Amino acid sequence: MIICAFINDRFLTADNIINILRQVSVYALLAFAESVCIISGNLDLAAASTLVFAGCLSIFVYVGTGSLLLAVIVAILIGVVINLISGIIVAYFNIPPFVATLGMQMSVRGAVYLLTDGMTISETGENFKALGQGYVGPIPNPVIIMMICAVIFWVILDKTRLGRNFYAVGGNREAARASGINLRKYTILAYLVAGAFTGLAGIVYCSRINAGTPAGAQGYEGQGIAAAVIGGIGFAGGTGNAWGAVIGAVVIGIINNILNLMGVNSYMQQVVNGLVIVLAVGLDTFTRSKRTSS
Repeated sequence: MIICAFINDRFLTADNIINILRQVSVYALLAFAESVCIISGNLDLAAASTLVFAGCLSIFVYVGTGSLLLAVIVAILIGVVINLISGIIVAYFNIPPFVATLGMQMSVRGAVYLLTDGMTISETGENFKALGQGYVGPIPNPVIIMMICAVIFWVILDKTRLGRNFYAVGGNREAARASGINLRKYTILAYLVAGAFTGLAGIVYCSRINAGTPAGAQGYEGQGIAAAVIGGIGFAGGTGNAWGAVIGAVVIGIINNILNLMGVNSYMQQVVNGLVIVLAVGLDTFTRSKRTSS
């Protein structure tokens, strides 16, 4: 950041900072979704596909009813329903979360293509873009949504029994079982909470681009995981907090913004983003092993 501030005088301008926050809003919502899964000892590789399905269906609802509120509710419910299926598969069939959600990723993406007939939805109706492109004063709506969700996520994790049990299940499953926590129940609940954030991310994403693209948001689940881990969410489960996920998403956004300002092409940016994920998980694993050995 310091180097880029010297190289490019646009980096630290208010407009650019606001632009970064607007760009990372969807990543942050996915980071909340991935964080609650990771904290509870799970994972969701279907998040990007769920995001696109929820977003595309919300457009159909908005076009049919003219109600943005109903479209938001439907998007959230779609995320919850899809993740309910993932949670049941993981909790009751003992299929590893990686395998279960990888299968859901493929299935849900296929369902998006069936829903849209493989075509981009360009007729979004009047004012659909207001949610993702509008402002309240100088602050973009997606940034406001991101911060409200961050507060909600913080309350869930830090101030409720639900959040404490997520930490317990992810930190030590056997100890959690011995203390009377229903592992299946909290695995499913973790996926439900994650689904709500993912569904909301879906309508924000489609509203930002004012379209529904069945092939959109490719790799966004990786960005969400990277933001969570960079923000201190321990990949082995049981550690981390909501505000760390926000910070992680902002770091991802700053890296992308710096690369854009320096004129780095999009292919190289994908290389950098992949390395960031590997380094973030590797650093988390290394520091955890150091704490364990000491």
